[in-house]
Amino acid sequence: MQGEAWIRRSRNRRYRRLAALFAGPLGPALIGHPKLAGAETGVLQRCPGAPGLLCEATGGVARTCWVRRLEALAQSAAKGGKRRRNQEAALIRKEALPCLEFLTSRWPREWEPVLEYTRRQLEADLQYLEKETADEPPSGEKSA
Repeated sequence: MQGEAWIRRSRNRRYRRLAALFAGPLGPALIGHPKLAGAETGVLQRCPGAPGLLCEATGGVARTCWVRRLEALAQSAAKGGKRRRNQEAALIRKEALPCLEFLTSRWPREWEPVLEYTRRQLEADLQYLEKETADEPPSGEKSA
């Protein structure tokens, strides 16, 4: 069980780091882009809501909905459970990655390294989650 606890903590830290990357003025400096520190104020307000997502109806604001989505993933990652892993994978696949693609299309080019870093982190975690859920027997069946 110690291995599982370590994985949960590292996944929690990953999502907290990503949330911090977009939450405050020094966020981009966390991953080596201090030039962008403080420049996100206007950028984070440019999100009208991604088509096909819930935020489209409300005219989402990236500072709140994007950061809160990452914080929700951090809280979920800190907890265990096979069903939770399936829910996290679905959230990343259906909400986080499409939202990130939408942000990438709307934000200035100088933000590409930050958004690419975020995409790589999400895809790495999704790969882990898919591997974990693929090892499980289908629901209703018990492993021998």
